[in-house]
Amino acid sequence: MKNNSDRVENQMSEYKETERMPAYKLDFSPLTIEDQVWIKEKLAADGRAACEYSFASNYAWSPYYGLSVAKCGACGVFRYTARGCETYSFPFGGSEWEKKEVLECLLKHCEKEEKTLKLSPLTQADRECLQRMYPGQFLIRADRDSSDYIYEREKLVKLPGKKYHGKRNHIARFKDADDWCYEAITEDNMEDVLQMMQEWKARRADVWSTELEQEYGAMSRAMSEMKHLGLLGGLLRKAGSVVALALGEPLNKDTFVVHYEKAFADVQGAYPMINQQFAEHVAEGYLYINREEDTGDAGLRKAKLSYQPYRLETKYMAEKSDVVFVDFSDEKQKKAFCELWRDCFSDGDFSEFFVQERAEKDVFEQISLVIYRDGKPVSMASFLPAVYHTKEEEIPVRYVYAVGTNPAYRGQGLAAQIIRYAQQLWDEPLVLSPASEGLYRYYEKQGFVRCFRGESVGRYLQKPESCRWNFRLEQADAASYAVRRDEYLAANRQAYLRWDAQAIAFAFTANERDGGKNLFLIPDAVSEQKELLMYTTEGKCLIVLETTLCEELLECVLPELMAESGTTEVRYEIPGGMMLPSKNREKMTLPSNGYLNLTLG
Repeated sequence: MKNNSDRVENQMSEYKETERMPAYKLDFSPLTIEDQVWIKEKLAADGRAACEYSFASNYAWSPYYGLSVAKCGACGVFRYTARGCETYSFPFGGSEWEKKEVLECLLKHCEKEEKTLKLSPLTQADRECLQRMYPGQFLIRADRDSSDYIYEREKLVKLPGKKYHGKRNHIARFKDADDWCYEAITEDNMEDVLQMMQEWKARRADVWSTELEQEYGAMSRAMSEMKHLGLLGGLLRKAGSVVALALGEPLNKDTFVVHYEKAFADVQGAYPMINQQFAEHVAEGYLYINREEDTGDAGLRKAKLSYQPYRLETKYMAEKSDVVFVDFSDEKQKKAFCELWRDCFSDGDFSEFFVQERAEKDVFEQISLVIYRDGKPVSMASFLPAVYHTKEEEIPVRYVYAVGTNPAYRGQGLAAQIIRYAQQLWDEPLVLSPASEGLYRYYEKQGFVRCFRGESVGRYLQKPESCRWNFRLEQADAASYAVRRDEYLAANRQAYLRWDAQAIAFAFTANERDGGKNLFLIPDAVSEQKELLMYTTEGKCLIVLETTLCEELLECVLPELMAESGTTEVRYEIPGGMMLPSKNREKMTLPSNGYLNLTLG
């Protein structure tokens, strides 16, 4: 018996074969309270855990996002404006077949309007569905700032163990005077609630912003229509006055969502107390509580993490594109990417190593872009985050890594298309290290500028008869190496490419995989001083990849290193490189003798 995935793929294949025109028309209208019944019915059919797929939340925020809705057969779809762009929700309700018909309508609408179709937010299930429907046609990005925090309700109620010790202490201080109580929000105490909200706003007058004004407006709208929207609320009183409130609703069969939670920050324990009480009284019967996203706010992120989330509900943004990210959680995409890599480079199983040790490490840091042709990826490049450090500033950049095109598809400008797209996507300067003078000229035509000077250091080295420097060797760790590397290069170079500990850990693992070593050299005379040395061997040649040793000291340690490794010659070359400034950095000053090295290849 075929599994569900097979049946869906067969349905999609049949859909393509019929070449039917979409059965629906898109007729968007402003969201009203009268839409609630049919929208809730269709949202419930999908059971998403993402907070945006709630009628009440969309209704409360609709004035600020120009939100409208269309009913398309068995599905619904929201349309709104975000960051100045027209964006659509993923279709909700209906079968996968029916969702695709809605997406076909959206694609035709955007094509007619000469706009790019943008979809957000997508859950993981939506993402997988979109990839089945349109393989290689949508750029899909994970958005950490919009990820919802999902907690186990029981833990928010009981706050067990050492990790919640601070929360319990704050709650104990709140309860000390025994002058508090919890109440459900009703029409009887609504006037007190609204007064508390106004005071909460007044206390933030010095930091008030457009974002806070919109949040306050959405909360006020939700509160005024609380009964009609099916929202549940709770409040805390301290010495008779309302000092905290919360508002939420059931999101699906096992998850309750908290849309709003406000408290007076100067009342110790008010925030953890309303959190705990609301979970205990209102979310009873639910396994999980969704406390929504942190929007990238550092303080809010710290606060939400302090409650030890059970998981993050990852959400995605998608847009129609010829250049797309590789989803390394998809085994088919992973396999196709590795096959393309092997078609482009003769390096054995290094593609699998790169995927495992670098590309799969963080779902929120997608780095590999590809172009599909004939149902498979045929051109590729990865873009590793780094920092370009100069005496004046530090600039986030992307290092262009493993650029390649399947030989059968070369000459079509596909790799150049990926690079141009990456420049727009991240709006950061791009850095690369061409392997030949011909490639330097090729990239110069694309706007890259030479700013990292290559050096052939090895040819000047002299190997003495014996070691002339007393030192000991230690295996280097990536974090300490990164710190020492930055100290040395900041003091000795006008500009250099700074790598974080994660990138250096990858370089370490890749070097060790090839039999190389990553070392600290510690002189006996100054035990707190550490010099760095990464090297590998190739036949009888010792290859220095990077070091903080001056040439004189490197020559002093070569006898021992070469004797240990069984090598008879040395090669030490610092690679040259280029940079393509981003649109917002077109006039940036580029020292001509920057230091690249550690090109992670």
